[in-house]
Amino acid sequence: MVEQHVVGAGERAGVDLARALEDAARGLVERGADEDVEHTLQLIVRGAIHTIPHVEQAGVSLVERGGIVTARAPSNDVVRELDELQTELGEGPCLDSIWFEQRTLIEDMTQVRARWPRWAVEAERHGIGSLMAFQLFADKGSAGALNLYASESGVFDEATADTGSLFATQAALVLHSARRVHGMAGALASRDLIGQAKGILIERMGVGPERAFALLVESSQQTNIKLVDVAAWLVGEAQSGRPAEQRR
Repeated sequence: MVEQHVVGAGERAGVDLARALEDAARGLVERGADEDVEHTLQLIVRGAIHTIPHVEQAGVSLVERGGIVTARAPSNDVVRELDELQTELGEGPCLDSIWFEQRTLIEDMTQVRARWPRWAVEAERHGIGSLMAFQLFADKGSAGALNLYASESGVFDEATADTGSLFATQAALVLHSARRVHGMAGALASRDLIGQAKGILIERMGVGPERAFALLVESSQQTNIKLVDVAAWLVGEAQSGRPAEQRR
């Protein structure tokens, strides 16, 4: 007699989880570099809502330059407001997950009024009963946090948090790839701009490539403007000075 394997809820969640992250990775490859990070964040948020039990709304908080935490890709206005409020107040689950605990599970918002007195009141006022937050790790420290919300209390437990933690770990990898692609695209665009600017100076001034680059560097230092911005200005000035028939 052949035994039939019955797929349990945990296995189904795992399959859904893998599919959601596979979609995020595929979307990263298929979309343009200018949209890759934001689109990846949106895929992560949608995937969390669709695959992690009881999650109704979600958002991502990213650590930007200077350690500033910004709210990104919120699933609705309530999430945006609550995620932004954490940065304004300097308290809340996403900040704890980013800087300290890596994983924050709150089964009942009434239990954390003393922990986050100002933010907890606002969360309850907006109809939040329970929440989870997970650190999105990076090579150097924390990249941010995945914030998950539910309107009812008691719907999240340790098993749900384990699923969320697995999702956040894989989501961090996808996000890291998206940021690398975006950074590489930006570097290539800057290199192309500088190359065009060098070509303009070579043609106009009759100098060699090395001298043309030196002139760009000198202009950047004298004006205290980034090299790529000096190059962009020069290229734009050259293009605007062309006859109309050449600009078509």
